[in-house]
Amino acid sequence: MRQAIQGTLDDLERQRLDEPGQGHRDSDDRMFACGPETGRFLNTLIHAARAKRVLEIGGSMGYSTIWMAEAVQSNGGQLVTMERLPHKAVMLRERIAQAGVEDTVQLQEGDALSIIPGLDGLWDFVFVDAWKDDYPTYFDLAFSRLAICGLMVADNITHPNPPGAGIEAYLAKARTRTDAQSQLIPIGSGVELTIRLG
Repeated sequence: MRQAIQGTLDDLERQRLDEPGQGHRDSDDRMFACGPETGRFLNTLIHAARAKRVLEIGGSMGYSTIWMAEAVQSNGGQLVTMERLPHKAVMLRERIAQAGVEDTVQLQEGDALSIIPGLDGLWDFVFVDAWKDDYPTYFDLAFSRLAICGLMVADNITHPNPPGAGIEAYLAKARTRTDAQSQLIPIGSGVELTIRLG
């Protein structure tokens, strides 16, 4: 892993560990980072799948973005990430520049529900880590544009607990489609890994 990327990940991990717990800060100011175990898992999946078109729904301050960007850059691909909050988008741009992945990562500022329908083409890999109530809609919008054998990963399936109606509805969609296979991976806050079948 290049030094600039590793250094950025180290800085983000220190920021994550220094962040006060839930309830100590307004939710719009918290990182909501996926953590190193999940970040490495995403990186490994993208490398293994040789994914070149990657979509991240919910960039926050860039923790998962940089983990995925390393793999996408290695694959010669492009990562599109979305962040609704302007102050987080500013920090995300800074981390993208710090890691030296500006040519690999395209940041779209605004509401993912409005942005996704306007994006062209099929996706090899989609990571969902944004507003949990909107997870079912994210699934509908992104899965329909997932390539055959493409992978979709959703974070925060088991934590916080209880998961909430949005997570439950997402799982119901992912696990009942005849053109998908989906299962829980018990790492980090729990991720649901879904593959689109032919």
